[in-house]
Amino acid sequence: MDLHYLKIFNTVAKYISYKRASEVLHISQPALSIQVKKLEKQTGLKLFYRIGNKLCLSEDGTMLYDYTKKIFLIIEELENNISNRKDMVGGTINLGGSNTPGTYILPDVIGEMKKRYPSVTVNLHIGDTSEITNLIENGTLDVAVNGGNCSYNNNIFVEKLIDDRLVFVASPCNKICEKEYISIDDLSEATFVVHNKTSQLYTYYKKIMNKLNIPENISMYFGNIDAIKYAIHADLGISIVPYYAVKSEIKAGFLKELKLKDVNVTYPYSLIYNTNKYLSVTAKKFIEVLNMVCMAPDS
Repeated sequence: MDLHYLKIFNTVAKYISYKRASEVLHISQPALSIQVKKLEKQTGLKLFYRIGNKLCLSEDGTMLYDYTKKIFLIIEELENNISNRKDMVGGTINLGGSNTPGTYILPDVIGEMKKRYPSVTVNLHIGDTSEITNLIENGTLDVAVNGGNCSYNNNIFVEKLIDDRLVFVASPCNKICEKEYISIDDLSEATFVVHNKTSQLYTYYKKIMNKLNIPENISMYFGNIDAIKYAIHADLGISIVPYYAVKSEIKAGFLKELKLKDVNVTYPYSLIYNTNKYLSVTAKKFIEVLNMVCMAPDS
């Protein structure tokens, strides 16, 4: 059985898309289709079928995909072991981060990594916490940083890196900013802009509102922090966000931090990786750099 055909099949099956596989492998879609058909002829199995325009794995295709995942994990482990024997930090590392650490923490870490090891290629995927967790569990990502307190399977290594703090922020032109300290009554009358309901940030928002006994008055939901920041600046409401995500805007006067006495809520960022997936020397070096940057005085 041709390993090249298996690699092509594995990539198409991974993304359930000839188009995406074509982009990853740099092979035209027609060429991919031809080589998958050759594999089907070799094996005597029908590997894919279509429902309308949607590509689907057949039962036989699912069986073969399970085997090819194991095959290429073994090959990856072999390649990493060869790299280890040469004592070389290089190759590609696939990183992930939930919205806040992925956008506001990991770029600095990647920059430091590239300074130390210029030959390393970094792929960074940013998504919500559940997506990043799934990509760690299925072996797509080598290392990731998630925000909040998530539940993980036993095979996921979890180590808290740092605690951020959640802050109330508003547009500088909002009247609530005239006060040195805001009150529970001020928050009860305010309109909130929040992260989508599947996010850890929304979970924390709900906890804070319940703890302070403040009724919900949400005007808008957004899928990322940047959209929330611009909505706040436009005075569409106030929000509760991680300080890391808004510290530059607060310092520049784009947003204003609201101070509430006796309320201090932390938001953790944690390193995660799959203990069943081989951790390369490059990945281990990245973790070292990650810890060093996060422990720096300015963090």
